[in-house]
Amino acid sequence: MVTAAKSHSDYTIGWVCALPKEQTAAVAMLDQTHPDLPMPSNDSNTYTLGSIGGHNIVVVCCPAGKMGTVQAGIVATRMVGTFQSIKAVLMVGIGGGVPPKVRLGDIVVSKPSGQYPGVVQWDFGKAEKDGKFQRTGTLNGPPNAILTALSKLETGQKMEGTKIPQHMEDLKKKLPEYTWNDSLKDPWPLLLDDPHRYQSRWQLVLSALLSIIIALGQLFSWRACASPDIKVEGVVDVDAATSEKDDRKPGDINIHYGLIASGNQVIKDAKRRDEINESLDGAILCFEMEAAGLMDDFPCLVIRGICDYADERKNKDWQEYAAALAAAFAKELLGYIQPADVDKERPVKEIWQRVHEEILSIKSKLDKKEDLEILNWLTLFHYGSEQSDVFQKRQPGTGKWLLDSKEYQKWLTAEKQVLFCRGIPGAGKTVLTSIVVDHLSTWILDDGKIGIAYIYCNFKRTHEQRLDDLLASLLKQLSERQPFLPENVRALYERHQRNKTRPSRDDIRQALRAVVSLYSKTFIIIDALDECQAPDRCRAKFVSELFQLHNIYGTSIFATARPIQEIEAEFVGNTILEIRACDEDVRAYLDGQISQADELVKSHSELIKTKITKEVDGMFLLARLYFDAIKTPTTVKVLKNALAGFRKGPDAYNLAYDETMKRINQQDQNYKDLANKVLEWIIYAKRPLTTSELRHALAVEPETRKLDEENIPTTKLMLSVCAGLVVVEGSDIIRLVHYTTQEYFDQKGETYFPFAQANITEICVTYLLYDTFQSGASSNDKDFETRLQSNALYDYAARNWGDHARTAKAEAAPSVLRLLECENHVSACCQVMFVNRGRGPWIRGDYSQGFPKRQTELHLGSYWGLEECVAVLFSRGSSTGTNIDPEDSYGRTPLSWAAENGHEAVVRLLVERGADMEAADNVHRTPLSWAAKNGHEAIVRLLE
Repeated sequence: MVTAAKSHSDYTIGWVCALPKEQTAAVAMLDQTHPDLPMPSNDSNTYTLGSIGGHNIVVVCCPAGKMGTVQAGIVATRMVGTFQSIKAVLMVGIGGGVPPKVRLGDIVVSKPSGQYPGVVQWDFGKAEKDGKFQRTGTLNGPPNAILTALSKLETGQKMEGTKIPQHMEDLKKKLPEYTWNDSLKDPWPLLLDDPHRYQSRWQLVLSALLSIIIALGQLFSWRACASPDIKVEGVVDVDAATSEKDDRKPGDINIHYGLIASGNQVIKDAKRRDEINESLDGAILCFEMEAAGLMDDFPCLVIRGICDYADERKNKDWQEYAAALAAAFAKELLGYIQPADVDKERPVKEIWQRVHEEILSIKSKLDKKEDLEILNWLTLFHYGSEQSDVFQKRQPGTGKWLLDSKEYQKWLTAEKQVLFCRGIPGAGKTVLTSIVVDHLSTWILDDGKIGIAYIYCNFKRTHEQRLDDLLASLLKQLSERQPFLPENVRALYERHQRNKTRPSRDDIRQALRAVVSLYSKTFIIIDALDECQAPDRCRAKFVSELFQLHNIYGTSIFATARPIQEIEAEFVGNTILEIRACDEDVRAYLDGQISQADELVKSHSELIKTKITKEVDGMFLLARLYFDAIKTPTTVKVLKNALAGFRKGPDAYNLAYDETMKRINQQDQNYKDLANKVLEWIIYAKRPLTTSELRHALAVEPETRKLDEENIPTTKLMLSVCAGLVVVEGSDIIRLVHYTTQEYFDQKGETYFPFAQANITEICVTYLLYDTFQSGASSNDKDFETRLQSNALYDYAARNWGDHARTAKAEAAPSVLRLLECENHVSACCQVMFVNRGRGPWIRGDYSQGFPKRQTELHLGSYWGLEECVAVLFSRGSSTGTNIDPEDSYGRTPLSWAAENGHEAVVRLLVERGADMEAADNVHRTPLSWAAKNGHEAIVRLLE
């Protein structure tokens, strides 16, 4: 009977079927059917609505041909999303029974038993060492209202009998093919009567052999064999099994309560069935394929009519009848549940959401470490410390003019925007970038639909800012903002982790685009594009990648740079904003500095602010340099003379730096010497140094065998003696205050530090020759890491001494030869030179041993291109004797290393001495192929 339509919220019971014939049986059991209701666009399920007793019911079936735990879970999830008042879910249909306990035509109902909650997913677990599979989880049990009703039903059936026969009789009028008929034959009694049908061939053979062994044992008095307790797994005791026969009549109904095994595979093998049952303590009554998909998320009851024995004799003869029996039981159960009791239950959707939140919370904790490893696998470089450091050092209240500008507001609020901010050196572009990043982060707060990533380019970090590094950093930052690590990033990691490889540029590009597409809007902020100076046109390629993201996904880009024509050409047609330090911001900065100065400066604050603001002409850095020059005057006249000397114009920075160097060199001799050593190292170092590295470098004394820790200066003193030219970043990197400072020393460094390269080489070599390294290379990863952590300068010295020595040329030769003559120290040094310290899951165990052994002084001198030293080794008759082609453990000769690294002078010297130009290494590369691989044309011509 069809009644009037109801609303979605009127339905409190969900009835889920896997097969159309199960759905047919379910619909036939409804007392009334209801008209269909409109469905949301994201719900592709097909529902039948109706009622049994006072319960309004939603019947849904898995799509045709799609079965299994996952599909059932998807269907049920959509159902409770559409019918949000559902309080209980029933999974009703057919299953395979486990004989002899359960027979065809029986009904099995999930019910908690012992350690199990009613349904266990048998194919969910982990492999053990012995090859066995151990289940590692069970699933949610039925809700309390259903368990209570189930107890009442069991009692009622024992006392008054079941109503299932009546429901089946009623069904006979509608669907006679779903009721009992004489064609339904249970093969189990026949199997018991015929052991040849019950046992497989191998079991019969094994049983016969066992009988023979027992007979022989009795004949020869073998006690062990004569024991009646001998059992062979898989061999069935037919007599015992026969005793399980009962006196059932056709059509009798037996109901079992207990454990149901659910999985994504069909079980149609008796041996496999029994193995799984045994692994679950023999507690399984039934096998099926959908329940786990529901009970993983929804507390529900599973009801199964038994249609086969989950063995090789699977057929569909009993399916309709079994489906009807299960549906009839469900109908009877609903009669024991009062609608008021159901109303008291929480909606399944709420329970599902709460469970998922708990699962996600636990999962996020478990995944956090793994996700961090994967993100660090992408790149170890990050820019959070730069952002924090620059933003904290700004003068509060500055930069408001930019945030209020119409250009910025349009970039912030409109779609697909590009804002290019050009500014003269020292205009405060980096500080303004930090203000933009902070403002943007505050503006979007925790809006997971908006992505943000930023990069601070730095002329001293070219080794960290190659194109692949920059793209990987954007990918890492945008992945971190996702609630879960994006699947494409995880897949990228897993693919390369298996092969111990690194992702290609195209891999990173594709992953970045996929992650950007997850956001409704993405902001990318790049500071100081002019300092992006990695080779191979890195900057132009990077800008091109950014604009591809802009064009394809609407990514909004904010970039700063000096007014360089090549860079500006990339942004033609987009919004361009001039960056200059406004007078208001300069005065605000000076107010902050003056408030911390002595009384003489405070009493002339207006004079100072007016004069400096006028002279800096939009250059924020100049305001800083000028104030540093007058912050400690001894008299008013000294103060006014200093102010009078300030100039504006293109030479302002050079004049300011000249004055600063004068102040440095007018200090006491000890302070002056320390300042010059600090500047020498920072200016000429091959990469940014940490404060610990620099402090160790400054403590090294010539011709010593160990570091005197009492000679290590403090960071505070290093900063103080350099008169504002040096700062420490939040990441503990000590650097020059600005790019213009480096440019100044690029011009005048030779004047101030004429022996810088030789001095640095001497310090590096002295450090490498310390006694603590005389044992040679570390034998394992732990010792290697300990060595590096305990000796702050060792990593830098080992990896860069050769570059400094090559630049210093003959001046460094005596120091270098001392190192090359010490075999163990050379071995220890080579270990650091060649080992990749990028820690992460892609690094194999014993990574510290991945360096070429048996490297000679000739190898090392050739590797670094030390022409003078190689010549001296030849003139001395090196320890390799007349062998000019010694091979290291990679099979490589000195000529091979020199050719790869592009050292033409050394290659020529080796060739003239008769080096073998055809010598192939362990990977079959010759010196010529190494030179060609790295594009060294002059060496290729020399070796052809």
